[in-house]
Amino acid sequence: MNLFTPFSCLILLAITPALPAAPASTVLLPEFDFTKAGTAREWGQLHDIEALKPSAEGLQILINGPDPYFSGPARDYPANTPLWLIARLRSDQAGMAEVFYFREGPKAGQSVQFQVPAGRWVEARVPMPALGAGHRLRFDPPGNSGRVLLASLRFEKRLVLPVPTWPDWNPPQPAAQRALASGELELFFSQTAPFAVELRASGQSVAFGHPRLRIAYVMREEVHWLDLSGAVVGMDPAGPGMLSMTARRRDQDGAEWTYRQTFRAGAPGAVVTETTVQVDQDRAVVFLPMHTLLAGEGSFGSHKGQGLLAGLEYLEDEPSSSETDIIGPEANRRVPASHKITFPLMAIQAAGRYVGLIWEDARRFSALFDSPDRTFGSRGHVMSVLFPGADAPSRQEGSLLSDAPQTIKANQPIVSRAWFIGGAGTTVVPAVQQYVQLRGWPSLPDTGLSFSEYVALATQGWLSSKCRETNRYRHAVWPGFQAQPAADAAVFETWLAGRAENPAQSEALRAAAAGALSVVEPRQFYHSAVGHIRSPVAPLVFGEVLAAVKAARQVGLSQLERFSPDGSIPYRRSPNGPDYGKTHFASDANGLTAQVVATLLEAGAFSGDREEIAQGIARLRALAKFRGSVPRGAQTWEIPLHTPDILASAHLVRAYALGYELTGEKEFLDQAIYWAWTGLPFVYLVNPTGQPVGPYSTIPVLGATSWKAPVWFGRPVQWCGMVYADALYWLARQTPAGPWKKLADGITSAALQHTWRADDHQRVGLLPDFFELPSQTRAGPAINPATVGSSAARLYAQGPLYDRRAFPRSGMIVHAPGEVTDPAEEEQRVDFTVRGWPREPYLVLVNGVTNAPVVKIDGRLTPAEFHPPEGCLILKLSGTARVQIGR
Repeated sequence: MNLFTPFSCLILLAITPALPAAPASTVLLPEFDFTKAGTAREWGQLHDIEALKPSAEGLQILINGPDPYFSGPARDYPANTPLWLIARLRSDQAGMAEVFYFREGPKAGQSVQFQVPAGRWVEARVPMPALGAGHRLRFDPPGNSGRVLLASLRFEKRLVLPVPTWPDWNPPQPAAQRALASGELELFFSQTAPFAVELRASGQSVAFGHPRLRIAYVMREEVHWLDLSGAVVGMDPAGPGMLSMTARRRDQDGAEWTYRQTFRAGAPGAVVTETTVQVDQDRAVVFLPMHTLLAGEGSFGSHKGQGLLAGLEYLEDEPSSSETDIIGPEANRRVPASHKITFPLMAIQAAGRYVGLIWEDARRFSALFDSPDRTFGSRGHVMSVLFPGADAPSRQEGSLLSDAPQTIKANQPIVSRAWFIGGAGTTVVPAVQQYVQLRGWPSLPDTGLSFSEYVALATQGWLSSKCRETNRYRHAVWPGFQAQPAADAAVFETWLAGRAENPAQSEALRAAAAGALSVVEPRQFYHSAVGHIRSPVAPLVFGEVLAAVKAARQVGLSQLERFSPDGSIPYRRSPNGPDYGKTHFASDANGLTAQVVATLLEAGAFSGDREEIAQGIARLRALAKFRGSVPRGAQTWEIPLHTPDILASAHLVRAYALGYELTGEKEFLDQAIYWAWTGLPFVYLVNPTGQPVGPYSTIPVLGATSWKAPVWFGRPVQWCGMVYADALYWLARQTPAGPWKKLADGITSAALQHTWRADDHQRVGLLPDFFELPSQTRAGPAINPATVGSSAARLYAQGPLYDRRAFPRSGMIVHAPGEVTDPAEEEQRVDFTVRGWPREPYLVLVNGVTNAPVVKIDGRLTPAEFHPPEGCLILKLSGTARVQIGR
């Protein structure tokens, strides 16, 4: 996901504890028991493997290279019989294992993959196609060194369930009886179709329950259906603000099912609903709807304003599971793997209203989202919670029926709780806000690092990792990234030197910073950086401020040249690359445009060029054409222009927050807040796997690189989240009562969890390009420490490395290496405090100064460096100082 870096596709499959054996079958299936020496001797053709050693625990695989694999003997498999492959193994290193199946030789596309965690026995259950006679296997263990113990590879017959057909759709009639109300949301019911409850938001019908619920279970390898619409349903108002209904029906194999739903008024705009299902005999269930809403049925219909399935779909009036952003099987997001859902919310907005579904226990249950409804044939949009869950191997993604039936034990109820939400809204953002109000924020992740430990880790990243090459630094450790001059490396090394507890480390950092500066031309201090998050702090620490002011002015002019005569930033296809704009409905997108506007405004703010600032504000106003839309199109070096993108949210927040800072116009602040909320669906607000790393990790885009691979659903790319977090920290200062600092702190904490530790000498202190949640492994290019560093300083309450404060009445803008606090502005003067972080004297830039000023520092008149042509004042300060500038 890094700049200009393509990756190969990885298919994620669940790692499960040992599973019960499949039902007995007459089909004889091969099995490789590697605890037997004879089995081990049949495998060979080693590559990047030092040796295979049989043992009582299994085959010891000693890896000594980046591409380890070995092959087995030919075996006959039953024709036309889909299979489960069950692999039992333990690996020193976490990573991806792969099994190829072939007759002539291994080929791409003829393999299955699964994630393997480190240090414990696991059993991976992976769906395989039918093979037939004479097939061989090649096993590619995870990791590039260390030992893997492979105990066994065995097979079971896999039942392939038929695609279900559904009864003809009979739309429910408006319900006549109001059961309860909660704020703008009301729930109505009908005695004749009790499960088809109706939701109305602000007096408008927005959704119905499904009028004909059906349950599917497997008996004797056949799917049997139970239709609850024929059951006798008992209704119980259960008191004010509550409704209960219970259906009992016997299936064709003699078991009695009890299906009970209750509803009660919750927080304003929310109805709490609970579904309990019980059966008096064991049943192997493959489809059991726990909660279902058909949004738009009987009201706004199949069209919508926006739709959301957090982590997978962020739609305007367009179909879900389309190939606009990803092509291939993973475009089918109708029933996705649960670890890909960033938080359990589905929502549809239309006609000035929104309706949504929030549910508990997202790993136990699965989500069905189909907009418009092509599943049941209604005239709306499906939002449903199903049992069993959706993580592989229990369900092929997109499939309504579970591939691995899950048994409901006799008289042991299955219970699911959810919330129906609704109200007035022109986007899905109110639904996202209501999710947070109802479910709250997760606790900050445990980074495992005290502040001093973080300093030590970041120090190793700058000094010891392969990011550094003498006095130059790579953006990332990966083929194609060359070492380059980097002024930001010198900034971070200087900051760390002042906080390192070890004097020798501090001295080494200062020496490295001096070396880094020695290869950077002073006029490049404004530009020179390897981190994703840029700031003009280097000249404020090391000097050459006037040169940086002039450089910023040129950056602003270059950004202005990018606009077309109509004021847009059109996508321009690379001459030799794919056309990433071909699936988008316009030639531009808000993320592509906002990045240019934000860069223009930041350059103008640093140079103080009033014309550039005015032009930037005008371009910011023009972003109103994107108001209330979906964040898209910020990574067109590899991602389609149409694709929803957290970087788009980040750039829009940056641009609008700075626009508010420069002008004080509340509309700009309102827009910054809106776009901040649009980034939330990319952030994990639940733990997707139950393992340490997950909450506050950030999905980069809702799609795939080049429409194909890698697929980024469920695969955090935290550098994108760090750019978003940096924008949130700026917004948090303007809205201290908002949630933005907590959210930014959470994203930063997750980034520190992702960061490579000291046991990886080449990548220590570096941020992985992406993180595999199921196996908890780091992968991809290793990104320099600057991307996390500026936000880490804020997380550990060390203050910002760079701060800016605008005074709209006078037009002055202050820039400092540290925090600018306690601002005050009167008719003829401005006052502020600078809490500088450098141990040495540092510089503060004040631009927008029209006449030679009177300067007081800590109450004393102080000479200052004033440059009338540029309108800038340069102050030399130490530590914390109170500054007064008057006329």
